[in-house]
Amino acid sequence: MIDVVIPVKDLTKAKQRLQSVLTTNERAILVLAMLRDLLTTLNKCALGNIWLVAHDDAVLDLGSEFGTKNIRESVSKGYNHGVSKGLNAIEPHRSVIVLPADLPLAQPQDIWRFIRAGIGNGPRFAIVPDRQNRGTNGLYMSSPDLIKPNFGESSFLNYKKASAKIGISATVVSIDTMAIDVDGAEDLLRVVRSGLCNVTVDFLASSSFGQELQNLQKWEAA
Repeated sequence: MIDVVIPVKDLTKAKQRLQSVLTTNERAILVLAMLRDLLTTLNKCALGNIWLVAHDDAVLDLGSEFGTKNIRESVSKGYNHGVSKGLNAIEPHRSVIVLPADLPLAQPQDIWRFIRAGIGNGPRFAIVPDRQNRGTNGLYMSSPDLIKPNFGESSFLNYKKASAKIGISATVVSIDTMAIDVDGAEDLLRVVRSGLCNVTVDFLASSSFGQELQNLQKWEAA
């Protein structure tokens, strides 16, 4: 079976690059909406355990609705620390994918396309890059201790180098819906205009960002 690790940052510090278009409370609600959509997708994939690593009760309570294995952080110590805690909970013989919580457009067929690209004989490692081919929006590892977590600036290149050092050629899987994580206002636009009907899209439509967008569209149509 293939397990999943989803680390979620402290909600009070969530998505700070969106503070010009969303309030602090709206940003927290956005994270929860995206997580709900991702967990809904993962439940349809019939995978192994989903390990949710978080500090906030609201995040862990949401995970419990979907039957996640919750790992509470007494203090949030950063994304890579959260990933490590999740990986350390997994039995060594199990494969794992690591996903960020902000992939509201990912569908079951996208998750399985990613996994199938990783599955094979011997140690295996696969990466889904972000739109700029700088960050990492998905990791597949044939065992949870294969490579040390190193998310952050230029993580896509860093992971390719790390896999090469241990003699593994990383499989790069470009998936449009998984390449879009939500960091800036332009990402919100991509989600709103995706054509999907999900919790994230519904929330954004009712948010201050959605209201501004509607006002702009009315002005352009006038």
